[in-house]
Amino acid sequence: MRLYIGIDLPAVVKHSLYEAQMRLQKLGIEGSWKSPEYFHITLEFFGELLPESIPALAEIVESVISEKQAFKLHVNELGAFPSFQRPNTIWAGVGGSTKKLDQLWMELHDELIKNGFVLQKLPFKPHISLISRLKNSKADLSSFSFGKPTKFTVSEVIVFESKVVEGKRAYPALYRAKLKTGENTTLK
Repeated sequence: MRLYIGIDLPAVVKHSLYEAQMRLQKLGIEGSWKSPEYFHITLEFFGELLPESIPALAEIVESVISEKQAFKLHVNELGAFPSFQRPNTIWAGVGGSTKKLDQLWMELHDELIKNGFVLQKLPFKPHISLISRLKNSKADLSSFSFGKPTKFTVSEVIVFESKVVEGKRAYPALYRAKLKTGENTTLK
């Protein structure tokens, strides 16, 4: 099973990102467009793991986030991997409580390593992939804007499977761990 840990996005954010995809298409950008229903932020990607690893992943996720408070993020920038000069993937970046997101990732990353999981050695760059495998796009994206930031609350972390269903990539949730939310919680 191809597994990863990530953050799902609310429908309103997915719709806003879909509208951004449509605007990018009008600029002549072509490639493999990501399905809006599966927009997410990846925290850790594992690749192939045995199904028996799911309980351990769920336990680690639960232990890391069990005392963490929910926090707010928003879509704030357009980026490209490896760069806008040679884009392979165009993505939406996030702003808001990024220190809380970075801390969550760091604690999760460290705990996974302590428990013997082999992780990618790339630095953590939170993003939402919009399109990959670009085809020779010469569009000027320097002035592209998402408009008014779409804010959302990160209230859970999910263990996902990445699989192909009827020729398309799908990402079913296998385990959901909730962050604390409460009436007295200040979400900044």
